[in-house]
Amino acid sequence: MTAPDENSLPWRNRRVIAERLGWPHERLADCERLDRDYPGWSVTWWDSRNGKPAVFRAQHRVRWRYFTHAAGATEAELLAAMAEQDRLAAEQLAEWRSLRPAGSAVIGSQ
Repeated sequence: MTAPDENSLPWRNRRVIAERLGWPHERLADCERLDRDYPGWSVTWWDSRNGKPAVFRAQHRVRWRYFTHAAGATEAELLAAMAEQDRLAAEQLAEWRSLRPAGSAVIGSQ
């Protein structure tokens, strides 16, 4: 998977949202760096305005039903959650493949 296009609408929208919601500047930079480093994931920052703790949140760009979201209060926690979701998705894909006849395609495999 290739890195996200920095001129794409989602990339620019995140910058607008960060400005309007007053994200700490370093959080926007962290989200953009994580998007580049982990192109399978789209990372954003959820602040604490709604009474919940501020966290990084990530959504997988390809998986659409299971193992698609990860969150962490710190970058390290987010990366651990993303890795766990990737591990669970790979485990499930392996299970699905074991149930299918040899050589048949698995729809939605990444």
